[in-house]
Amino acid sequence: MKRLLLIALLPFSAYSQTVRDPAVEGPKIIAEAFAKLSGALVEAIGKSGPAGALSVCSEKAPQIAKEVAAAHGVTLRRATHKPRNPKNAADEVEKAALEAFLAALTKKEPPKPQVITNADGSRSFLAPIVLGNPLCLQCHGTPNQDIAPDTLAAIRKLYPDDKATGFKLGDLRGLWRVNFPNVK
Repeated sequence: MKRLLLIALLPFSAYSQTVRDPAVEGPKIIAEAFAKLSGALVEAIGKSGPAGALSVCSEKAPQIAKEVAAAHGVTLRRATHKPRNPKNAADEVEKAALEAFLAALTKKEPPKPQVITNADGSRSFLAPIVLGNPLCLQCHGTPNQDIAPDTLAAIRKLYPDDKATGFKLGDLRGLWRVNFPNVK
């Protein structure tokens, strides 16, 4: 009898797994990563100014992303059309999302996050990063206006091919991408 019951329930075992919705989980994962990253940046700026906070973006940000991603069983990255770190350059899929986000901002509309299906069938949640805090301009604003000379020198030393300055509040800085590898 037990065997018959187990056989009868077998087809339903696949449905007992939690169904993951990238549109629901993605924003929560990004919020967690953003809170940890911005907390580390604020702390570093408080201790050693914007130039001292550069190490947070170059060293701590990738580690924060890995830790948050591992906790949720996803991959997580920031990507941009104007990279400071070449590792954060947008791929073709991300470029398309960035173009859509930029088009919305041009129309004075808020850019809407996207859920996409990747070539391998997995799904990703992509959300815009819009500069909304004047603190961001200390490293991403106009050189020698928003960005102090010592900070600019530190940026150029660490990132000789930097393209991540000249932004204003409300500009699109890039996007967050959360990839859900087992969600199809």
